[in-house]
Amino acid sequence: MRPPPVSVERSRPWGPGGTPTGTARTGDRFSLGGTTPLQRPPGVHVTIRRRITRIVKANRSAAVEAKQDPRVEAQNAQAAQRALLDQARRGAADVAAHHHRVGLAANEAAAYLNRVEAAVAAAVQRGDDDAARAAIRESMTARRRLDTLTAQLREAEQQARRLHEDVQRLEHRVRQNAMEYDAMVARRAAAQAAIGVHEALASSSREAASIEAARHRAELEVRRFEAQARAREELSWSDPSSPRLQQAFEELEAEASVQQQLDELKRRDHRGGPPARY
Repeated sequence: MRPPPVSVERSRPWGPGGTPTGTARTGDRFSLGGTTPLQRPPGVHVTIRRRITRIVKANRSAAVEAKQDPRVEAQNAQAAQRALLDQARRGAADVAAHHHRVGLAANEAAAYLNRVEAAVAAAVQRGDDDAARAAIRESMTARRRLDTLTAQLREAEQQARRLHEDVQRLEHRVRQNAMEYDAMVARRAAAQAAIGVHEALASSSREAASIEAARHRAELEVRRFEAQARAREELSWSDPSSPRLQQAFEELEAEASVQQQLDELKRRDHRGGPPARY
């Protein structure tokens, strides 16, 4: 038996992996033999799209809630302040290192100027005017360099002092904010605990009221049972045909018979006669 011919409703070139190329659209149908249509499941794309939409909405909601939480905002602000404090400390350390380098260079320039001035004095003493003039020119250059380094050293020292004070103020501010945040967290925890206690008290009051109502209902039920028991007991005594009343009569008759026999025995005992037989 020969297989049925393959027919395609929309003729297009096929790409790698058996996927039709060209202007394919969602909903294109293909059939084998012109009878059975081949189509993608109708809910696959919709389900995936809905899942992605729900995930995106959940992430946005979580981000919005985290942004609106004052504790998260305070933590983010503290983290930003700590980052700025670290940056300020690094800047102060760089300025301090620059101040140290300028100080070393100024010391070297001062030592070099001393050596050049000593060379000038030696040349003057020797009477070597050319060497003295050259040494004087070199000393002037060395002095200008020393003056420049000294000015840079003073500026670096002032900058380092200002940065040190700024870092101290920032450290104090960060510590103050941290203490205020801790106090806020403690107050929030205390407020939540108070709310929990008040809710527990309110719930306990409601439960107590419920328990009191249940106890009252139970008391009424017990009283009703007791009243029924008393009523039945009274009815049992008022009914002549009740077994309880008959038993009471029998007990009274038996007690009367016993008393009669006892009296008879006492009379015979006084007369000295034999006891009566019953």
